Amino acid sequence: MKNQITELWDLLVDNGLATEQTLQVITSINGYTLETLNDVLYAITGCRCIEQYHAEGVQIDAIA
Repeated sequence: MKNQITELWDLLVDNGLATEQTLQVITSINGYTLETLNDVLYAITGCRCIEQYHAEGVQIDAIA
């Protein structure tokens, strides 16, 4: 079973919301934490967590 950080990282990349390189830079600066990745998710989609993202079925063009 994936941990929450890995699951969110994969969601961001697999759905074209952020690139691996973008996430590497952000987590190098702010830390490799669930909070950091949730901040990325919020900045791009307006969703506060992965559960909200799935529940709302957010569709957005990648900006990363």
